[in-house]
Amino acid sequence: MNKWSVRALFNEHLFDADGACRKASALRPLSLLGAVLLVPFLLTGCAKNGAGNPVAHAVQAIIPDSKVVDYQTASCDTIWLNDDKDAVDNGLYWLRAMDCADRLSGQDARLQARSLGSENWQRVFKQSLLVGSAEPTVAERRQIIDRLNSYRSEFPASVRPLIQIWREKQMLTINLFDEKARYQKLQASSDSQLDALRETQGRLQFQLDDTTRKLENLTDIERQLSSRKQISGEMPDPAAKDDTPDAGKTDNKAPADTTAKPVTEPEKTEAH
Repeated sequence: MNKWSVRALFNEHLFDADGACRKASALRPLSLLGAVLLVPFLLTGCAKNGAGNPVAHAVQAIIPDSKVVDYQTASCDTIWLNDDKDAVDNGLYWLRAMDCADRLSGQDARLQARSLGSENWQRVFKQSLLVGSAEPTVAERRQIIDRLNSYRSEFPASVRPLIQIWREKQMLTINLFDEKARYQKLQASSDSQLDALRETQGRLQFQLDDTTRKLENLTDIERQLSSRKQISGEMPDPAAKDDTPDAGKTDNKAPADTTAKPVTEPEKTEAH
């Protein structure tokens, strides 16, 4: 009996759980629809509470109500002609000016620089950017830096670091050209010294070869003389042979000449 009671109780709870699941699944769409409908009312309440919140007013007071102009989309012609204070005090404006200067050829950049005046610091800086992008000489770079330094006191604080960086870049370029010129001068001097050393080496080599050839000739002559002396020492001397006793014997054996020539007396002439 206990077993039957437990089984019946288990079946009853099982049926109750299935019914609860079916009820929950039936009510789920209604709960989602209610949540969606309540969202606008909740947002409206948050907006009303935020409008009266003093913290929100403090945050809005800290954040400045300003607009940043995107100069990257501005045309280059507009950049060169724009001298408004808000523009020239903005670093983005000058970054766009540098980009426009790099896009021009050397001739066009110089023409654009001549068309600008030099009555204020912004015009002088624009001319410096244009001439600096036209591959100027070292003297021209020094000239534009000197002109720009004359307006140093008028630079706005907002763009002063940018101008300083550009000026340091020009100074580094000048130093690089100076080092290249110094290296070329040293290389030319070294080349001339090497040429002189090669010429001296060639002359000394010629003298050495000539001296060696002369020594070889003298050695050959000395060798020939030595060989001749050796040969002459081994051969007998003909004059020494005449002085030997054999030579005297042969002289004694020679017959003596006994024939005497008649002596003719001179004829005497009679005196008349």
